Amino acid sequence: MLIWDVMTKRISKPETVVYIVGQNKLQNRLLALFLETETGLKCTCGPMPELTNIGDKEATQACLVMLDCIGIDCDKLQTNLGMEPNSTPPHCSIVLFNVEQDNEIEKEAVDRGVRGIFYDNEPPGRLPKGILAVLNGELWYSREALSKCALEASSHVKLPAGSATALTSREKEILTKIASGAGNKEIADNLCISTYTVKTHIYNIYKKINVTNRLQATLWMAEYL
Repeated sequence: MLIWDVMTKRISKPETVVYIVGQNKLQNRLLALFLETETGLKCTCGPMPELTNIGDKEATQACLVMLDCIGIDCDKLQTNLGMEPNSTPPHCSIVLFNVEQDNEIEKEAVDRGVRGIFYDNEPPGRLPKGILAVLNGELWYSREALSKCALEASSHVKLPAGSATALTSREKEILTKIASGAGNKEIADNLCISTYTVKTHIYNIYKKINVTNRLQATLWMAEYL
């Protein structure tokens, strides 16, 4: 089902925080306990946090926001995420859970930089695996969803030319690795830099070429580099 390889080993970094956002407080508390037990991550429940403020006290703090999508459709996604393209800090990721299978929210989610989707009929055991994958720089979408998004993007979306000369040699190197399907951790290990540095480079690349996600960055590279 997945387009990228999944890193399944436990993450136990105390600075990594998972924010679970939704109306069902009991469900969220139980989910937090489950994820803490299965992954070793710190989980907290509450309202949607201000993304630009997360990790201000410690720039290296990684975070993941899990947004409960019961009752949310494509038209409401941007409002509930509280984000615009390119607005998510490089150390934060967003995933959606309890998504209805026939909601067709995937395209809008990809365009908004959402890193993964968990459907309402998925077994609980897939949640920890998917969360770890996203925190290791992977995408958690079905092959069908990503293929559909790629075809639609290449057929109907004219990506801005941006400026290839504005990219540094290191940014071009990282962009090439993104296009090959490498995750953040794989890129970091290969280049002997931290995953946070990789995320910062990716954030800067997206800004310079005016794209919002890996899919668009790959299409941009195929056309302009």
